[in-house]
Amino acid sequence: QALYGRLVPKLKTGRQFSQIQINRLKRLGIVETDPDKLTEEEIKKFVRLNIDPETITWQRVMDTNDRFLRKITIGQSPTEKGHTRECQFDISVASEIMAVLALTTSLADMRERLGRMVIASDTSGNPVTAEDLGVSGALT
Repeated sequence: QALYGRLVPKLKTGRQFSQIQINRLKRLGIVETDPDKLTEEEIKKFVRLNIDPETITWQRVMDTNDRFLRKITIGQSPTEKGHTRECQFDISVASEIMAVLALTTSLADMRERLGRMVIASDTSGNPVTAEDLGVSGALT
């Protein structure tokens, strides 16, 4: 409930979903769009992405082709509390974002395509997209 309260804060006019949140509700098969009428199960489904860290496909990118960065282990700092995983660097032009940039026909099309990029899977095997994270606007 605390996370739900932060995602959909109660304002003077009441709670209200943003368009990104409404899109997520539709994707989850939740038809109710009134934040105060969701069931506990629907709220739980809505607020938790349950990303499986082993399935993260989003790679870091930079403009230097360095063979030593093809496979790296991140999260080795004591402050990361043992959340290590292997990942890699790609060159910028090989990123999915650059492919979207080459194919897009308008700003709205770019935002939609960037939002559909799959960044990982959840623990049930369902895709988690950039839109689920709420970052497609920032990517645009």
